[in-house]
Amino acid sequence: MSLDSFEFLLFLPLVFFLYWAIPKKYVSVKNLYLIIVSYLFYGFADWRFCLLLFGISAVTYFSGKYIYKIGGGKKRSRWILIFNITFCLLVLCIFKYLNFFAEQFAGLLGSESHLFKTLLLPVGLSFYVFMAISYTIDMYRGAVTVRHTFVDFFAYISFFPHLLAGPIDRGREIIPQLQKGRSFSYDMAADGMRQILCGLFKKLVIADNIGLSVDAVWGTYSQHHSIVLAVTAIFYSIQIYADFSGYSDMAIGVGKLFGIRLRQNFSYPYFSRNISEFWRGWHQSLTSWFTEYLYIPLGGNRKGKLRTILNTLIVFTLCGFWHGANWTFVFWGLVNGLLFIPLLVFSHLKTQWKNKPLQWDMSNIMAVLVTFLCVTFCWIFFRAPSMSEAVGYIHCLFSNWLTPFTLAPLTESYFTPLFFLLVGICMVVEWRSRLREFPLAGLADKPQWIRWTVYLSLILLIFCYRTTAGTFIYQNF
Repeated sequence: MSLDSFEFLLFLPLVFFLYWAIPKKYVSVKNLYLIIVSYLFYGFADWRFCLLLFGISAVTYFSGKYIYKIGGGKKRSRWILIFNITFCLLVLCIFKYLNFFAEQFAGLLGSESHLFKTLLLPVGLSFYVFMAISYTIDMYRGAVTVRHTFVDFFAYISFFPHLLAGPIDRGREIIPQLQKGRSFSYDMAADGMRQILCGLFKKLVIADNIGLSVDAVWGTYSQHHSIVLAVTAIFYSIQIYADFSGYSDMAIGVGKLFGIRLRQNFSYPYFSRNISEFWRGWHQSLTSWFTEYLYIPLGGNRKGKLRTILNTLIVFTLCGFWHGANWTFVFWGLVNGLLFIPLLVFSHLKTQWKNKPLQWDMSNIMAVLVTFLCVTFCWIFFRAPSMSEAVGYIHCLFSNWLTPFTLAPLTESYFTPLFFLLVGICMVVEWRSRLREFPLAGLADKPQWIRWTVYLSLILLIFCYRTTAGTFIYQNF
C-alpha cells in the first residue's frame, strides 16, 4: 500500500479516528494499536514481509534489552552488538545483494546465475534494518538510558509512515514520544495535513508527469539531440527530488496526525552552493546515519586530510551500494565522494559559504548552478539500469549535436504549457520557503481565504494531473 494510493486514502481516516478514540492514559494500548495497523499496512503488499519485519524487530529488541541489562561498553555487550549488526546486515545481504554477487561470480566463470532470482526484496528493508542497527548501537553507547518495553520498540520500528521509505528515524528520538500520553492537537494535525498535501502535489503532479518525459527519452536516448538529453537529465533531477521529498513530506505529515514528529529528511538541497551543503539537505536521515555510525567511527576528519578523503570515499561508496545492488549505484556514490575532495583539500572552499547567507546575488547563483549541474551529472548513473547505458547516455549527451532536434519527447505531460508554469512556480515557492520546514508551512499564518484557495487549487491540480506512473522511486531501495 503506497501513501499516494486510493487504498491508503480509505485506510488513513479509519486508522486515525480509532487511534484518537483510545484514551490518553492507555499509552500501551495506543502503541499496540499502531503495531497492528502498521503490520496490516506492510502486509498489504505481501504477508511474508511481516515475518521478516517481526524477526528483525525481535532479535534487535532482545539484543538491546541484554545490552541495557549488562551495560554498554562491556565485552559481553560488545559481542551482542556485533551479533545483532551481523544478523541485520546478513538479512539485508541475502535479500538485496545475494543475487547480485551470484551474478558477478557467475559472470567471472562465463555462466549465468539463476539460483537466487526467486528471492523477493521486501519493500523498505534497507530503511528498517538501519533503524534496527542504530538502536542497538545507541544502547551500547549509552545514548539510550531508559529501558523500553516490547510494545514501545515494535511501535517505533514498524510505525507505518516511515516503514516503506524512511525517514530513517532513531529510536532515541521516536520511542520517548511513544512512551508519553498523546492528546490530539489540532494545530499539529493541520500542519500535518498541509505537509501531506505538499507531498502529494510534488509526487503526483511534478514527479510523475516529469517522469513520463524522462522515461520516453531514456528508452531511446541514442536517437535524441544533445540538448534534449541535457534537459532530460535536469528533468530527472527534478523528478527524483519531487518524488522522494514528496514521500518524506507525506510520511512526516502522517506522523504528525498521530502525534509523532519524524525526522526531517530534506532541506531544499538544490539551493546548495557546494556538494557538502547538498548532502546536508538531501536525504538527511541517511546522511546523518552514515556520518554518526560509520564516518565518525572510521576517524572522521580527525586523522589528517588523506584519511579524511579515504573515509569520505568509503562512506559514499557504501552509501551508493545501500541504494541498490548495481554498479551504477556504487559509481554514483563514488563520484559524489570524489566531488568532496576539493572541499577537503582546500578547506576555504567550504568555509567561505558558512557565514554568507543564501541570497539572490551572482556569487550565490553561480555556486548553486555549478553544484546543481554536478549533482545532475551524478544522477545519470543513478537513473541508468547499467554502467554501459550510463556511459552511452553521457557519450550521446556530448556527441549527438547533429541528431534531428525535436522537443516532442519532453512534452509527454498533460496541459504542457501550464505544467511547466507550475514547475516554475514551485521553484519560486521553494526559494521563498527555504527557511521553513516545508513549502506550505507558511500558510498557517495566512488568512483563511488564502489558505483554502491554495488547498483547493492544489487538490484540483492533483486530480487533473494524476497519472499511473508507478510507485515512489525510493521504495525500491
